[in-house]
Amino acid sequence: MTTLASCQDRKNIVVTGQVVDETTGKPISNAEVVVLCWYNHNIDDASFNKQTLATDKDGKYQVKFDKGHQIDVASKASGYQPNRSYNELKDNEIEVNLKLTKKKENPDLVTLLNTDKVMLNFKEDFPFLRVRIPAIKNRNDLDFKNAITFGFDFKTLKTNSDTTQTDLWFRIENKEGQPTTIATSKNGGVIPILDSEIKSSLLYEKTLAPTTGYVTTYKLTGSEVGFFVHCRDGKTYGKIILEKSAIDISSPDGQGSFYKEFGKNFSCLYQPNGTTDLTYSQTDIDLEDFLVDFRQR
Repeated sequence: MTTLASCQDRKNIVVTGQVVDETTGKPISNAEVVVLCWYNHNIDDASFNKQTLATDKDGKYQVKFDKGHQIDVASKASGYQPNRSYNELKDNEIEVNLKLTKKKENPDLVTLLNTDKVMLNFKEDFPFLRVRIPAIKNRNDLDFKNAITFGFDFKTLKTNSDTTQTDLWFRIENKEGQPTTIATSKNGGVIPILDSEIKSSLLYEKTLAPTTGYVTTYKLTGSEVGFFVHCRDGKTYGKIILEKSAIDISSPDGQGSFYKEFGKNFSCLYQPNGTTDLTYSQTDIDLEDFLVDFRQR
């Protein structure tokens, strides 16, 4: 929001565009379109105006706003996956066209997404990787020798401090701060998915897991939006979608001291039938949430 607020608003904004089938190029009529126009609310904050409409018989739409500096557009239609686009305004008129991909059913896929419902539950079924470092009793120093790492098991969709029962975890490092290396079992591995590889949303892209090229340790560069995961059974595959924010918390340990935790929350998709198909087939999502939710990469 702070970054958006630093931009200069333009006046009398006109947004036009067309929604088409990605394969055939044919227009999609009656597709739902949500347009958010971000504007400077005050010196430290930005807000948006929203318009929701449907495309005409030619798949076209048009909306107008009084002022703004960023236009975000998302669309969905029956039988198609949603798509979205983020655009900085360089003029008061902008054309934003979207291509929708045909929906594909994948009934065996298991998912655990960071929705609002899951965010309210901070128990073991909340998907995360994190390192917990206790403090030395009666001191402010951290006890790195007794640090614990919590990995994630795709089969049970649970976190566990016993890494032999998980598919991936953060390696413990003798430092205070975010962990930098992901480790896996020798029978599994990870392949990074970079931000530059994603056009719209990792949730709907990168739907086939590779069968080769996995590594058992990976050092983060900061450009990763997720990972393909070859599970420790050597047979099944999954995908994680990292949240943009990082875990950095300090909590009382209930014994008069405290501990610190660092790591990442994520959403996960898992294919238990042994195929590499990670297609997410749920398409009836809220388009505003799809545009502004920092968890839905």
